[in-house]
Amino acid sequence: MKKKLLVILGLVIAVVSLFVLSKEVQAAFAGEGLTISPPINEPKIKPGQTMEFTIKVNNPTAGTVEVYPQAMDFKAAGESGEPAFYTSEDGSDKFSLVRWISFSTSKIALTPSQIVDFKYSITIPADAEPGGHYGAVFFVSDPPTDTNPGSKVTIGSMVGSLVLLTVPGETIEKGVVDEFYANSSLYMSGNTADFTTRISNIGNVHFKPRGNIVIKSVLGGRQETSLVFNEQNGNVLPDSTRKFTNQWKHPWYQFGIYRAELATVYGVSEKPLTSTFVFWIIPWWLIVAIVVLLLILLLVIWLARRNRTPRPPKPPRFSKRNKEPERPQPVILR
Repeated sequence: MKKKLLVILGLVIAVVSLFVLSKEVQAAFAGEGLTISPPINEPKIKPGQTMEFTIKVNNPTAGTVEVYPQAMDFKAAGESGEPAFYTSEDGSDKFSLVRWISFSTSKIALTPSQIVDFKYSITIPADAEPGGHYGAVFFVSDPPTDTNPGSKVTIGSMVGSLVLLTVPGETIEKGVVDEFYANSSLYMSGNTADFTTRISNIGNVHFKPRGNIVIKSVLGGRQETSLVFNEQNGNVLPDSTRKFTNQWKHPWYQFGIYRAELATVYGVSEKPLTSTFVFWIIPWWLIVAIVVLLLILLLVIWLARRNRTPRPPKPPRFSKRNKEPERPQPVILR
């Protein structure tokens, strides 16, 4: 009986512990439910000017949430467009932004379903280098170890807004197409053609390439389709390469030689970015039809040759009496 009571008591303690722990976990991660607007800000500020911006922070959860604003720099992480956040310790990074950001408050508390307009400002020094500068304003669940905007962010529960700032002046817009290709040079019926474009930014300011990928028939020159390039409006940051993908599922009846033409522009001056490559579409039904036609043609040729083959002469006929060959009767003319 005592053992049963101990088991029941243990279960009750376990259930209560789990309930309390779940409440603690919910409280610790309450900041994960926050939403912000806008997720991306792309301002242009001249040297010597200060501009103020607003981020709407929404708490859709059922509990009160306290978060701390924090700023970090970022750059491109790989070719997918994902940002890699970092802190420029001495501010020597020419693309750094965090040292110019200041906050109106160091902490905000949001009650359930409350929306707060959080304000921050960016001050551009008079001697700021023209071009792009990139940072992010985060709202984190734990207070930072330092009160400076560039102090280390506690990763765990955080949400933020990216800032892609352009300082006017002698900016350099220069992009190049590194690669433009498909996942195959030959497609069968119903296959999907995957197009990959890799564009590098060797300038000092970000840009959004935009345009189309046009598919044309090489033989007839007819345009088959046009694919929207960079439909997500992704940016290519300076000193980085970004990969863009497009897909084309061609109709089953399509066949022939085709040319894919990249026709895009980028930057304020809309400089062109172009490239082309050629690929084939040979559907299965066309291969089967050609094989059947070849078999029919071979059969016709064989029958024609067989009919033209000379037959051997008939053997002479023999009479029934002497078994000698019958001789033709002479014709008497009168």
